[in-house]
Amino acid sequence: MASEVKLFAIREVSEMTGVNPVTLRAWQRRYGLIKPQRTDKGHRLYTQDDIEKIRLILSWLEKGVAISKVRPLLDGKVSDDASQENDSEGMTPILSALTDCRRGKLEQQLSQLMKEYPLPVFIEKVVAPVDLQVNDTANPLRAIQQALWQSTLIELCASLVAKTRKRSGRKAMLLSFEPAQDGITHHIWLGALSLSNEGYSVTLLDNLPFNSKLHGLEAAVSQQGIESVVVIGESKLPQAILKQLARLDSELECPVSLRGSIAAIHADWIKQRKGAESHGRNE
Repeated sequence: MASEVKLFAIREVSEMTGVNPVTLRAWQRRYGLIKPQRTDKGHRLYTQDDIEKIRLILSWLEKGVAISKVRPLLDGKVSDDASQENDSEGMTPILSALTDCRRGKLEQQLSQLMKEYPLPVFIEKVVAPVDLQVNDTANPLRAIQQALWQSTLIELCASLVAKTRKRSGRKAMLLSFEPAQDGITHHIWLGALSLSNEGYSVTLLDNLPFNSKLHGLEAAVSQQGIESVVVIGESKLPQAILKQLARLDSELECPVSLRGSIAAIHADWIKQRKGAESHGRNE
C-alpha cells in the first residue's frame, strides 16, 4: 500500500519558504503558478512538490524575472535569459505615477506588487531602484516625488502592519533613532512589515532621541509582554543606549537584535551579547 502524501497548511508553507500567505494566494489566483489541494472547508493544502515549485519561483524572482513571466518558465516555453530581458517593465507605471503626482495610481501599483512579490524581492527590485531615481540630484521633481513616494509606501506598510497586529499573538517592538528628515522612514516601516511577516504584532517607535537613555522602555517592554526588541538604523548608537538594550536582553530576557547598517557598525556588541547568552546558559 502506497504511503499517503504529506500535505502542509498555507501557514506552514509560508514559514518553510519565507513567502507570506497573501503572496502565495496571489500567485495562484492571478497567475495560476501553484494549484494546492483543498480541504472540505476550502483551506489550501500544499504538497512537497508545491513547496519545491515555490522555492524555484522565488529563485527566479531573486534573479530579476518578473512574476508575470514565471509561468512560461515553469512550462518550459521560454529560457531564463529571455524572461529577464524586460524585467523592469513593472517600474514604468510607478515612475509614471510619481512624475504625474498621481497618488491613487501609485498606491494601486505598489499594493499589487507588494502582494505578488516577497518583501525582500520587492525591496531589492522595486524600492531600491525607485529610491535611486527619486533621490537623484538631477531630478527636477525630487522634493515632491520624495514626499509622495515615501508617504504612500509608509501608509501601505502601516495598513499591513495593523492588519497583522489584530491576529498575531507574539509581540515585538521596533526602535529607530534615525531623524525623520533623513528620508529613510519608509525603510523603517518596511522593517516593521518584515517583522509582521515573521508573525509579530509590531509596535514601532521611531525618531527617538540619541542624547539620553529611553526612560520607561524597560517598563513598557515588561508590561506589554514584548518578546523581541529590534533596533533598525544606519547610524552609530551611543553607549548609553547600547547599555540599556543589553539590560533588556539580560535582565528582562527579551532578545534584542540590530538590523540595517547598525548591525555591522555594532558587530562587536552583538558578539558580546551572544557570548554573554552562551555563558549564562552554561552556568
